[in-house]
Amino acid sequence: MARKNYSGRDLGQDFKDFFRKEKNRLAKILKEKDCYNLEMNYGFYFFSGFFTTKTGQIYYFSCSDVRHFGYANLLIRTATSYSDFTGGYNQYCGISKSDLMNFKLL
Repeated sequence: MARKNYSGRDLGQDFKDFFRKEKNRLAKILKEKDCYNLEMNYGFYFFSGFFTTKTGQIYYFSCSDVRHFGYANLLIRTATSYSDFTGGYNQYCGISKSDLMNFKLL
């Protein structure tokens, strides 16, 4: 079951714009890493999603509330499906293109 984006009126347009741009940026980087099937949604000032690597391994990723924690890292872990939010062990990766490109995926 696909998750829906947060729809409350109290979420600022600035975060919605940030999310749209970041989703496009991450999609481009993941495509360069031969990953596919990116699904990404936002909540109240945070986002999360899933993608699949060329080996078929599914990954879950998330970004904490950007108002309180900034945006410097992504939590990334293996998952068994696109509804597995508990998955493997937590790893963190910087958000720069080079950090993401060099992050080891199974």
